[in-house]
Amino acid sequence: MLDQTDPPSSGAEGSAHRSDVEVEITLLVPVYNEEKNIIPLVQEIKKEIGLPHQIVIIYDRDDDTTLNHREALLAIDPAIAFVRNTSGGVINAFRTGFDVAKTRYIVPIMADLSDTPATILEMHRKMREGYDLVVGSRYCEGGRKVGGPYIKYLLSITANRTLHRLTGIPTHDMTNAFIMYRKEVLDNIHIRSSGGFEVTMELIAKAYILGYKITEVPTVNRDRAAGKSSFQLFKWIRNYLYWYFYILIYSVVSRINAHYVRDTRKT
Repeated sequence: MLDQTDPPSSGAEGSAHRSDVEVEITLLVPVYNEEKNIIPLVQEIKKEIGLPHQIVIIYDRDDDTTLNHREALLAIDPAIAFVRNTSGGVINAFRTGFDVAKTRYIVPIMADLSDTPATILEMHRKMREGYDLVVGSRYCEGGRKVGGPYIKYLLSITANRTLHRLTGIPTHDMTNAFIMYRKEVLDNIHIRSSGGFEVTMELIAKAYILGYKITEVPTVNRDRAAGKSSFQLFKWIRNYLYWYFYILIYSVVSRINAHYVRDTRKT
């Protein structure tokens, strides 16, 4: 749990009134000038999530306009922590959040109101059933993507559906960052991504390869309500393709190996 007693090097601010034992979930919120969205997001989180949790807001710069609402946010939830990103950028915001979170479960949630906080309750239920990673899926039965550029949607759904069918990986949505992770899963995975949100594909792929239990629950993903998106599809597409073929090649090699193992054993 983060609070005002954390050392300055952590970049954490805010006060906490709940013990680590009570709080199971950390919600990581990377922000970049989300002054129009951050209060509605926190209000929605407090309304929809009845589980003990802590919100950690991760920012790059002290002049980020999101921080203009610091006092208003702390009035809504005094346990909110504000953490300075160690190096800047989306990837490092994820890394910073994963490092500072100490709870059993960790969920990145976007500040632009695109994710549906109510989904977290179903994610948590699945985790309590024994899963290690639960994906909020836009493309499984019951999930939806609302709004946004059509070309982005078309590329995303095509890549995700083909990957699910070709590899058998137990999610229809490897590119949505809205995922609940068990803390030890993140502690055991080395992150190599260097671009942006393709880190989601890397984490799912490596968790799958390491044998962790993965499942998904449907979620509704909405186009951002206000402000400018930091998502850069065409800049990052090469990185997405890398992880697409990473898991695809692993799947093919695994099936070949399984064939030779079966062929070698005496029945």
